Amino acid sequence: MRWENTRALVGPMHAYSLVARVRNEQECLESIRFARLNGFSICPKGGGYSYGDAILNNDYLLLDTSQMNRIISLDKNSAQAVVEPGVQLIDIQKRALPHKLILASVPSEPTITIAGAASANVNGKDGWRVGNFGDQVIRIKLMTASGKILSASRTENAEVFFAAIGGMGLVGIIVELTLQLKRIPSIFIHVSRHPVPNLSAMLIRLQQVKQENDHAVVWLDSVATGDKLGRGVIHSTRWLKDDGEKNLERSIAGSMQRLDSRRAHAAALEPLVARIVSLMMNFQTISVGLFNKLYYRYSVVRTRLGTADNDESIIRYSFDASFMIPSAAAVCGPYGYTIQLTVPETRSVEAITEMLKVCQQSPCYPAKLIMRLHRRDQHILSFCEDGYSLNFEFHPKKRQMAEMKEYVDELIEIAIKHGGKVHLAKDHILSRSQFQRLYPRYGEFLAIKRKLDPEELFQSDIYRRLISDESAAATDSGPVKYVKQMAQSASA
Repeated sequence: MRWENTRALVGPMHAYSLVARVRNEQECLESIRFARLNGFSICPKGGGYSYGDAILNNDYLLLDTSQMNRIISLDKNSAQAVVEPGVQLIDIQKRALPHKLILASVPSEPTITIAGAASANVNGKDGWRVGNFGDQVIRIKLMTASGKILSASRTENAEVFFAAIGGMGLVGIIVELTLQLKRIPSIFIHVSRHPVPNLSAMLIRLQQVKQENDHAVVWLDSVATGDKLGRGVIHSTRWLKDDGEKNLERSIAGSMQRLDSRRAHAAALEPLVARIVSLMMNFQTISVGLFNKLYYRYSVVRTRLGTADNDESIIRYSFDASFMIPSAAAVCGPYGYTIQLTVPETRSVEAITEMLKVCQQSPCYPAKLIMRLHRRDQHILSFCEDGYSLNFEFHPKKRQMAEMKEYVDELIEIAIKHGGKVHLAKDHILSRSQFQRLYPRYGEFLAIKRKLDPEELFQSDIYRRLISDESAAATDSGPVKYVKQMAQSASA
């Protein structure tokens, strides 16, 4: 264990925590005992891809489970995999694809851990078909605050299951997951691009896309006004029936090698890209507006020329984008943030129209605005609706932060008014009142947490900011006591 500075993936949020990197269940248990003895709270952490303070636990213990990374089993007959929490998304795909299986509902970052994906109940580009990530989880094993292992599924300890999936690590440590994989006809997909002139046409076109495709994601022009409001480009895919070549493993290996190469190049260029984006954002009204016009026009021209569609591997489609476009951290800058809001389909025209108009009145347009399709699930803190989510990436300068907070508050209030949600893994700025109105089942979540964790051992910065009945059940006596003990040991 050692004290380390930890940061949210995006923006200025950070914490100073004692980090324990565990390798097995026994070390998890020892960490719980240590925390109890020294008055610490515990925040489990996977790959560290939360955009907000869900993986921060300032002054207390951060439990890093990324080294618990074994794929325990993968049964191609039942299409089920049993994994430890630190297994990465790409590890599952690499093992599953040779059997014409895939883990569905995955985001675009390949090194997100399975337990992190489950705890945040993340989403992919196929959410309206297969649900969020939690719908791919059959069973979990949860180490509770008492140190005991509890098995939970939709039929066994169901209330625990529905609290833990999407529960941001606040009910216990997920030490094992059983996943349901999806059978696919090939590892290749056909990608189509559809430029759509405005929001009304977009929502109509998406109904057709949902019927005919397996994945879809929408880039929206946040700047266009009037009869062009809400225009954008739909990127949709459908599975091909044939892999195109006999050597399936060679195709998969080639896709993985390409992904590794792109990841290395993206990492090397990230500092330069971040500086370029930051310079552009000094003139963001001009730069964002110009980019949006050019990208939409480029998509229209390619569609007319018949060059907009292509075939590619599912690995490339799923993950390449995260290394081919600037990262959220680069796009948002040192003072920026993302926020992902969902709106029900029945209120989508009004809600999205209002949100776009608010953005256009703000001091900085969204540097990037992505829309996804969803279906509702049963998880207590799920942000899913039968409808759409809009993922805004804002790049305010330091002088704009207070003013931008007012505009983002307006976006949140629009989501509340129309029965939507905010994804907690991408939240920086929700108030406690807003959280309670967005998540009316939060009392149910707290009741389950109290049964499993009556002393509130499992906490995080977001828990103390939004969810707990009172700010911080833990006291400073734990860390202070521990630091004094270490100092005394060093001087002895």
